[in-house]
Amino acid sequence: MSPKPHKNIHYNVALVDKLWNLKRLCEVHLKMHIPLNMVLKDEDYRHELLEKALSANDAELTALVWEVRQLEDSITSATHKGEQFKVAKKVKKGIRLSGLAMISCALLLILSGYLLRSFLPLNAGEVFVIQAISDTHIKPANALAHTAAANNGVLTRATTPLFRVHGSNTVGEKLAPRLVESYLMARGGANIKTEQGNSPVEKAVSAEINGRIEFVQIHAHGSSTAFTDLSDAKAELGMSSRRIKEQERELLMSKQGDMTEPGAEHIIGLDGLAIIVNNTNSVGSLSIPQLVKIFSGETTNWSELGGADRPITLYARDENSGTWDSFKSMVLDPAKASMSLAAKRFESSTELSDAIAKDEGAIGFIGLPYVRRAKLLAISATKTAKAIVPTHFTVSTEDYPLARRLYFYLPQKNTNAEAEEFVRFSATERGQSIVEDIGLVSQNIKTGQPYSNSFYPEEMRQLTNRSQRLSINFRFKDGSDELDTKAITDLERLVKYMETNAPKRVQLFGFTDDEGSNSDDRELSLRRAKVVEQALIARGIYPLVARGMGDEAPLASSKSEEGRRMNRRVEVWIL
Repeated sequence: MSPKPHKNIHYNVALVDKLWNLKRLCEVHLKMHIPLNMVLKDEDYRHELLEKALSANDAELTALVWEVRQLEDSITSATHKGEQFKVAKKVKKGIRLSGLAMISCALLLILSGYLLRSFLPLNAGEVFVIQAISDTHIKPANALAHTAAANNGVLTRATTPLFRVHGSNTVGEKLAPRLVESYLMARGGANIKTEQGNSPVEKAVSAEINGRIEFVQIHAHGSSTAFTDLSDAKAELGMSSRRIKEQERELLMSKQGDMTEPGAEHIIGLDGLAIIVNNTNSVGSLSIPQLVKIFSGETTNWSELGGADRPITLYARDENSGTWDSFKSMVLDPAKASMSLAAKRFESSTELSDAIAKDEGAIGFIGLPYVRRAKLLAISATKTAKAIVPTHFTVSTEDYPLARRLYFYLPQKNTNAEAEEFVRFSATERGQSIVEDIGLVSQNIKTGQPYSNSFYPEEMRQLTNRSQRLSINFRFKDGSDELDTKAITDLERLVKYMETNAPKRVQLFGFTDDEGSNSDDRELSLRRAKVVEQALIARGIYPLVARGMGDEAPLASSKSEEGRRMNRRVEVWIL
């Protein structure tokens, strides 16, 4: 029997820790994504998950299920709701000292284990015994000073923010506020609030810390404003849904350092640039050349694309938006095309998506979390290439032709310590869980099989017959065998993943574009696979296979720079 629901049951520290482990183990054994917030908040969902976990017939998972159920039963009968687990029954005086010592040690171990973890991605109002908990990389708040000030009713509000984060609406509308809320909780903050600013894209997240109301300013006017505000000292951290442009890099070089270096450029997650239409539209897929004709105004009726005889209405993000910059750079610029002046422009992603859902002739582009009630289309790089639906896996591997990285840019000069700690927090496994919770694509590693084996050459099919593909591709800096900034952090993620999933072994398969001869392409793809292999060996992970597949299994046409970039990759499989 599952325990009775208890609205505060997920506030218990020991239980939260076990539920986190339950989520991770179930994702490994059940091969499914499990939203942590659902496990914590939804009693029916948790009960169903526990039943599925038992059916996996794994000894470690079974033991964890019973530990969770015992804790739930204990908390339901606890005398103090929402506090550290205290059983209502009084302990008999006759109990032996050794028994007490064992219980004390067990509780200390639970708390110690929890102290090594980053804080969980819960909503700002859900604060639970966090004053006793902090991530090892985050400065602990002075709980005594905070308590004393609160008891005396003396709270002063800071006149300047801990840091200011400006830029992308895709990052700033939902993700940045949630990350800041959880970061402030991990700092020991209480009474955390997100307040609206002077416009819908301006927010302030505040918390009571050390007897003061501290706050973080978030302005999400578009990716280009990240770099102008960093240059003008109006922000300590920039957020962008595209990579910094060369002229922006040069503008910031003397003031803030090279923003393309690993210490300054941080990928915080990924997003798929979704192409959406009204749900009544019969068209299910489009190629990028077709998108060019649609958004430039050359194609004006859905009947030209196999749909109903209905005029096409264009919807697009505004000029400051990183979503617009990404669409322009990935779709329009390679074809030297311009956006039709007839397009309706929006500053808000949500408003754009909702408008398309009401217009039968509409088409627009949006970040993956904002599809909402519209219809999502599969996209191919060319008319003959494979049409791929943007999913968390195809975006995570960057196989989807309109996948994009989301960035934090932290100046190398005059670095704000709080902003730096916040960026570190955002990269942790718990921080990445927040990325996933709001519908973006985290960098936490998952397994999947997006294509049939026939997509790959025979040699690779034989080697991966019983393998699973991981949700990371290693890519390189342009024109070199040097790993890019995402690949460097992915190396560390892969090492942790393999340590957790031992004795499984890594298989590496390099691919390239078709610019050279077959032998040259094969040699280049092998060399890049070997670069990843050596980097893993240096970290104590010894791949089972490192092979070069040349220009086989192309994801896009190599006639464009973007297509060549997509085809140059090292895929990771495990056996």
